[in-house]
Amino acid sequence: MGRVNDTVLTQLLADGFFTAAPPKSTGRERFGDLYSMALHARVPGPDGITTAVELSARSIAEAIRRWVPGTPEVVISGGGAHHPVLMERLTALLEPSVVRRFDELFFSGDAKEAVAFALLGYLTVHGQPGNIPSATGASGPRVLGTITPP
Repeated sequence: MGRVNDTVLTQLLADGFFTAAPPKSTGRERFGDLYSMALHARVPGPDGITTAVELSARSIAEAIRRWVPGTPEVVISGGGAHHPVLMERLTALLEPSVVRRFDELFFSGDAKEAVAFALLGYLTVHGQPGNIPSATGASGPRVLGTITPP
């Protein structure tokens, strides 16, 4: 296992995305291949991987501490829930909060997206809003998607 490069980690955590107020979203357009290649050029090999995992853990933990009051139970899903080191770091960084995998409480986290889209489809078919304006930044409730007849 590699070691965290604290200098690079501090620089990466200074990215404005991590301190921006929610709601917010990003993906490969900001933290994709180019970002990964730049990190690898600065911190190659196992140290780069360990630094990237620590970036994920710290940015998540800091956002929860900053934006979620109290000591919440934290439920993790997605690919990161399968990463034992990430889960270990989140558990340590978020203590005394309890950190659990979605699977422990509900159903397979790997099926969560499919279930969510089925629910959104159901809501659309029934003319019900499928968004939460306070979470998405939308100006109000909206029926999502369209139904196209065959």
